[in-house]
Amino acid sequence: MKKWNNIIRILGVVACLVGAYLMAFGEPIIGADHAGVATVVGITGIGLIGTGNTLSFVGKKKEGP
Repeated sequence: MKKWNNIIRILGVVACLVGAYLMAFGEPIIGADHAGVATVVGITGIGLIGTGNTLSFVGKKKEGP
């Protein structure tokens, strides 16, 4: 389960970086209205980072034998 938390966290960081890139250089890629798409991608990335961190802290604890 811990592996999935790291994967979710990495996907969140990548999504934030893509959103930042689209915000700065998105006009030739998406068009004149690129800020809205870049904002949605960035907020989605922040949500994924938060989800990955929450899952890693609230994992099930193993019971002793």
